[in-house]
Amino acid sequence: LSHLAPSKIKNQPPQTITMASRASKIAAVARDIFGILPNRGRVRTGMQFLKKPLTGAYEKRYYMEPIEPHARKAQRACTFMPIYTSELQERRAMKLRVLRQRGKGPPKKGSGKRSK
Repeated sequence: LSHLAPSKIKNQPPQTITMASRASKIAAVARDIFGILPNRGRVRTGMQFLKKPLTGAYEKRYYMEPIEPHARKAQRACTFMPIYTSELQERRAMKLRVLRQRGKGPPKKGSGKRSK
């Protein structure tokens, strides 16, 4: 500041910052840096859940993609391939076979309880 004249320095009013305004400025900067929403009324905003990293990609990797759509598409393209059935379909068909052998299967169409 040696190049400024002493008279120019003396004419400027001293900058006084109150503690409250300084704290509010620091809080505003902290909100910008850390991504915090201003919350004066102490209202729950759910930000703690929004800040957590998303887990969808990990869950998608954990559960394998089902093969059924691809197998059916390949079946339509190649007619000589055997009919594809998943383990779930086989299990249901086997259970239905066993129930029908015991006489506990579903009734034939049109011969339910309410038919006359």
